[in-house]
Formats: sequence, structure tokens, C-alpha cells
Amino acid sequence: MRLRLVGLLVAVLLLAGLAAPASNGAAAQETTVLEEINFRNGLVAAQESLLNTYRCLFNIDVGVVPGGCVDGQPAGGPIQPDEFVGVPTASEVEVRDRLVAAQESLLNTYRCLFNVDTEIVPDGCRVDDGEPPEEAERSVPTGSTGHLNGAIITTECNDGRPRGGTLTIGMFGETFGWDPTLNHGSAPLGGTQLTALYDALFYLDQTTGQLVPGLAESIATDDNRVYTLKLREGINFTDGTPLDADAFIWNVEHHQRSEVGSESRYAADRIAAVNKVDDLTVELTSYSVNATFPQIFAHHLAWMMSPTAYQGGQDFQTGLNDRINSRPVGVGAGPFMFESWERDNRAVLVRNPGYFRGGCPYLDKVVFMPIIDPIQRYNAFRVGDLDIAYDRHPVNLQDAKQRGINTATRVDNHGGSWMLNGSKEPFNIRACRVAAAHAIDYDTVNDIVYDGTRTYERSLMAPGSPWHDPGAALPDYDPFAAAAALRQCEAELGGPLEFETLCTTGPENVLITGTLVAMWNAVGIKATANCVDVGELVTAVFSGDAVANPWALPVDDPDEMYEVYFGDSPSDGNCGNIVSIRNWSKSCFPEFDQGLTQGRRGLTFEERYEGYSRFQRKFAEEVPVIIMDKPEAGYYWADEVSGVFMSVTGLLLLAFTARG
Repeated sequence: MRLRLVGLLVAVLLLAGLAAPASNGAAAQETTVLEEINFRNGLVAAQESLLNTYRCLFNIDVGVVPGGCVDGQPAGGPIQPDEFVGVPTASEVEVRDRLVAAQESLLNTYRCLFNVDTEIVPDGCRVDDGEPPEEAERSVPTGSTGHLNGAIITTECNDGRPRGGTLTIGMFGETFGWDPTLNHGSAPLGGTQLTALYDALFYLDQTTGQLVPGLAESIATDDNRVYTLKLREGINFTDGTPLDADAFIWNVEHHQRSEVGSESRYAADRIAAVNKVDDLTVELTSYSVNATFPQIFAHHLAWMMSPTAYQGGQDFQTGLNDRINSRPVGVGAGPFMFESWERDNRAVLVRNPGYFRGGCPYLDKVVFMPIIDPIQRYNAFRVGDLDIAYDRHPVNLQDAKQRGINTATRVDNHGGSWMLNGSKEPFNIRACRVAAAHAIDYDTVNDIVYDGTRTYERSLMAPGSPWHDPGAALPDYDPFAAAAALRQCEAELGGPLEFETLCTTGPENVLITGTLVAMWNAVGIKATANCVDVGELVTAVFSGDAVANPWALPVDDPDEMYEVYFGDSPSDGNCGNIVSIRNWSKSCFPEFDQGLTQGRRGLTFEERYEGYSRFQRKFAEEVPVIIMDKPEAGYYWADEVSGVFMSVTGLLLLAFTARG
């Protein structure tokens, strides 16, 4: 049945008391600029009201609806127009015209996705996937894929691209600050800003997962226990002091000091000892054999501060410098220097003329703008207020790709899952886990919950990841296989397969849980749902009381799964005495332990891959949890921007970015 909501827009306009400006000549002459602005403000409010109606009706983006949704309708009613304050000018009218166009574009995307009011979509909707028609093909003179490529990182900025200009970047939210000990460095909440200010010792290549030298020249080991790290020669912080072995050791020890409260102390504490070899070389000893040890210098401990700049502003009693977190002057060695920061508004960094890479950076200035609302952020990009924007909203990313906008995204390994408690019935029986996994129609879940915009790959590691094993396919939708496994499950149980799954009270989670329960019931599995607040769900998981529940585990390097699936297992399904602290599903199998340990200790990529391949194949066989979606996140940027490179962890490397 087709829906018609176009009348709602007219109704909202009437409720707002709006009327279009008169079109005859005399009336047009009497229309003031202020009236033009107020009319457009009313139209924007009417569009947002209709967007909110769509959001509530189809349960999408409900988090941006003021007051939420009640019975499928916006709780706050129609949006009221903003009252204009300031000097009315023609440019104010133009800004609103661009916003109206962007809002209408999003409305058309919703109309096509949900088959509502499609007759008013210009040129109609594409028949194949319900999307609006593509715009005319455009030239994209970027010269980059968006993914970090080791070759470009080892070169200087001398390829002839234009120099100068300002780049404005829309971020997911405000940075936690500029002190790398107080900022966990995630890509959307400060990692890119830290990399612009401090640079990084190493980067992680998006396509290979391998380390690429940054401020450091190399890191080497013979046994994955003792490492030699060598810094580049001639690098200075912007206060003029050198980045040398003494500065490196000070940074590591600073992270390890309890009074500092470092967000990355757990990573720093993996270092058992650090010793100076010469002015540019240090020897690092890990607490245990670990092939992924060097990666902490591409993320948690990537950003080095000037000890001199930090100590110059220390509090005499605490020994801490609180000013670094809000005004980091002279403290970094990156391509840009700090100029200003208005919290929750914008941060401005300017070119560092002493940056060690010849000719880098291309840009004179970078402006970071935190815009929490993903729709607002995408609209700001569409109207030209942003040059680059970070996004993980599936509708925005899908629309950007549909329009031919430059995009670079990454998909998590592992990702979202339905955790199954392997320590108690019914999911301590493999056949019961297999039956539950085969009963789910993953494509239909994607369509119902995410409008087909999420990635539902039937693999543990995402296709495209260097760690992906194509021979380790996870159970897919197969009602016949589900029925066969269910018979075996019930034979071992001695009765029907019944369980209660927990879920959270968020609308999206309620929808996905209801969908799964219906699919399980359809094959004869008697499942019920109990939706509770997040804190109650987490408590049930940590205590081992939960039988089944939604969970998420974004993974870059597969070593991160060691803390989740190592069980010290004497036999399949039995946990030993030393179980990883995050193995809440009690997934304990000797083959897991062997594969994860080989992956952690392997001296070469091939040795590590072999271990993680063993783990993936056993994972697909045992189904300790049901892997669901793999969220996508990344950036889109304007045609006028080139040299956009993103690391594995989603950090932008702005030293190589130019306008043109």
C-alpha cells in the first residue's frame, strides 16, 4: 500500500502561518529582504517538520527528532521557524536557499527509500534500488583513493599541487582536548586533530594493515619481546627543542604516571622497560611476546609532546600542566600549530613552517567544526560550508556515494553481534547456536532495520581486510539447515529450544530484536525479548546472567580479539583457569587459544595470518556469537580537495591534503 504524506508539508506551512511571497511586480517590489529571509526560515522549519514525520513513521534517525517519537509521530509537534536576528542581506537569503535545496534532497532520498510521495521527486526514483536518479557524471580531480598508501607517506610534498588556502572539516563531535594523555585519540573525537598538531610516530596503512614510518624511522625486533625504535633525525617540536630519545622516554613515563590519569595508560603499561641506546634510539621491552606491540605507537602512544613546553607550565604542587589540554602552544611536532579553540564551535590550526617533510603541509590553515547532528553535518557539507566531513550515518554515506561525491570509508572487522552465553543452556550446545544463526535472514534484517544501508557480510573479518579468510564463511540464512540443527539441539537438550534475549530500550534495538525473535519463532525456536536499560543489560552480561544479548566489538587488528575469545581451554566448550577478562560469552575452545596465540606471537604476517585463519575457521564452525552488521564510517570531501588519506583507525593525514 502506497503512502501519501505530501499534504503534511502544506499543513505545516499553514500551521506556521506562512505564505509564499507574491509574484506580481508591484508586490515583489514591496517584499523586503527580511520577509524573504523569514519566508525561507519558515520553509526550512516546514521541511524539518516533514523530515521528522518521516523519521518517526519509518523509525529512522529518530535520535535527531526533538523530544523523540510518540506513537509514530514527533513528540514536539511541528518545528517553529527561527526568528531572524541581525542585519538582513542578500547573502542571508542565499544561505537559506542552499539549505532548502539540501533539505529537499534529503526529503527526496527518504521518499524514494520508503516509497512515499514519489510523484514529487524530480525525475522520479530509480527502479532498481529506490534511490533518486544520479546527477550528471563529474570529474573528480583528487588523485587519491582516500585510503592511506605507504608510498605517499614516505615522500615529500613536491608533486605540484596548489599551496595555501583553508580547509574546513566537520567532525562527529568535539575533541576531548589537545593533551594526548587525556584524549583517547579516536578518529571522530580528536585523533585527527592530535595527528595534525603532533603528527604520529607511525601510521597504519589502510590496505595492508602494516606500519608506515612517521616521526619514527623504524621499529624492529627479533623475538616480539624486545624492540628497537629509531626516531628520525632533525625533528624539532615547535618550541625548538628536539624530538629525541630523552623526549620519547619522558612521554612514555608520563603516560605511566598514575597522577596523570592517562587515557592510554593501559597501552603504556605494556612496556616493561624503556632504555636509551643513543640520542635517536630506544630499546623497549614488552611484558609479553606480542607481534602487535608496535601498533601502540600508531595509536595510543603515537603523539609525542615536548617535555620542555609541558614542564614550562607545570603546577608546582601537582606537576601537571592543565593548560596543554586547552592551549597546546609549542608542544607538538606536526604539520600544523595551534592558533585558537572555541569549545563546541571551532578549532583553528595554522601551517608549521618547520615541519620536517619538505613542502608539507600544502594548506595554510585547517578549521575543525564539531557538528553532532549527522543530518546537519551532511547538509553543511552539501551547501559548501564544509570541505571534508566525517560520517558513520548509513543514509548519509549512501546518498554521498549515490551522488558521486568523493568518499573513503572503512568497515569494522567483527562488528555488531548477538552474544550467546556458552556457559549455560541452551547455548552451551553447539547445535543450538547453529540453529539460531541459520534462522536469521540477514538481508531482511538489514532492510527492515537499516533500509539496506548496513554491511551484513557473513564473515568475521571484513572482506578487504588483509586478515579476511574467504574460506571461513559464517552460517547464513538457511531455514532447512536451521531445522536440522534444531532437531539435534532439542535432542541434546531433551526438550524444546527456549530462551529469553535481552535488548536495550532504544527504538532501533527494539526493532532489530523483535525482528530476530520473529525469525527464530518462525523455525520453531521459542524466543522472547526483555528490553532493559543499557546499564541493566551490561550488568547482566558482566555477571554471566544474560543468555543472549546484542553487543558490539569493532576490531582493527585481530589481536584485539585475544582479550575477548581466549579461554585457556582444556577442551571444546570448557574454560580454563586463565580466561581473558572480556570473554563474557565464555567462548572457550583450544583451537581459539592456539590460533590467537600464534597470531599474537608470529614474527611474520604469514605466521600471524595462519593463526588467525585457524581462529576464523573454528569460529565459523562453533558460532560462539552470531555476527550481525559491520558498521561503515569514513569521510566525504569536495572536488576541490585532493590528497585525502585515512589510516586504518580512521585518522586523516592532513599534511598531504591540498585545495586543488
